[in-house]
Amino acid sequence: MHRWLIVAGALVPLAGFGGMARAEPGHAARMKAIVREWSRHLNAGDNAAEAGLFRLPATMIQGQYAYKLVTRKQIAQWHAGLPCSGTVVSISVKGNVATAVFRLGDRKASKCDAPGTLAAAAFLIVNGKIVAWEQVPPPTKPGAA
Repeated sequence: MHRWLIVAGALVPLAGFGGMARAEPGHAARMKAIVREWSRHLNAGDNAAEAGLFRLPATMIQGQYAYKLVTRKQIAQWHAGLPCSGTVVSISVKGNVATAVFRLGDRKASKCDAPGTLAAAAFLIVNGKIVAWEQVPPPTKPGAA
């Protein structure tokens, strides 16, 4: 079953956010840079800087839970609750969705509950801002990361 999100008047499937095609030169590089910046701020414990990467309102999805966050303070608080840092292993881009695989580690303020394992997240990015973040399963095939 697919969940759906309305973003800027468009209906977008959240299971991977769909494949919104875009062919602008440099698009994938810009998307990857935003994800790497998000990871740098996460690893530094700079939750306010992470919040600045999002457009309001923002949607955060983990498992069966979806949160609509309407202030930067809410986004920063949500990020403060993430127990692990994430070193980027790979990033793939399809349309407006960047899917990143991370190797988990401890954060400055917390011990990671699964250090060394892989995790993944899909970032829906529109006009240079993250509008939705969804934890997705990491690749299971050897070498897929």
